[in-house]
Amino acid sequence: MSTLTSNGAPAAPLQLLGGFKWGVQADDGAEPVPSDTDSSGDEEGTKSKRKKRRRHEIEQDLTKDIHSKTPESSADFERLLLGSPNSSYLWIQFMSFQLQLSEIDKAREVARRALKAINLREEQEKLNVWIALLNLENSYGTPETLDATFKDAARHNDSKTIHLRLASIFVETQKFEVSLS
Repeated sequence: MSTLTSNGAPAAPLQLLGGFKWGVQADDGAEPVPSDTDSSGDEEGTKSKRKKRRRHEIEQDLTKDIHSKTPESSADFERLLLGSPNSSYLWIQFMSFQLQLSEIDKAREVARRALKAINLREEQEKLNVWIALLNLENSYGTPETLDATFKDAARHNDSKTIHLRLASIFVETQKFEVSLS
C-alpha cells in the first residue's frame, strides 16, 4: 500500500542522506579535533584513532576463536559454561576432558555441578548428564558407587527410563551379571 499526498498523488519514498544506523554511537570520551588546528593536533588525532582501531582489532582477535576451537583447559570449559549453563553437551564434554586427564573424581564433581546448575525445567538435559554419570560409574566406579548413582538417578528422574538406560549400558559394555542392591 503506497502513501498518498493531500492532492491524491503518490508520495515519494523517504530518502536517508546519511544512511540508516540502528544504534546510537556511544560517546567514548574522545575530544573531536577541529579542522582549523595546526599539524601537531592532526598527528595527535590520527594517533589516537590508530590506537583505538588497534585496540578494537586486538579485542576482536581475542574473542573470535572462542566458538570455533575446542576447549583445551578447565578454564576454557568454565568460560563456555558461563554462557550456556544448561547445555548437557558442554557438561559431558567437560566430564570427558577430565577423564582424559585421568581425573575420575573431578569428572564426578563436574557431573554433580551440572545437575545443580542445569535449570529444573531442562529435564532432558539433566537426564543426559545422569546417563553420562551412570556410564562413568559403570566404567570407572565400584559396584557400590554405581548402585548409589543409580538410586539417586531413579529418584530424580522417571524410574523406568533410568532402569532401561542402565540395562542398555550393561548390554553395550557386555556386563550381564551385575549385582545391584
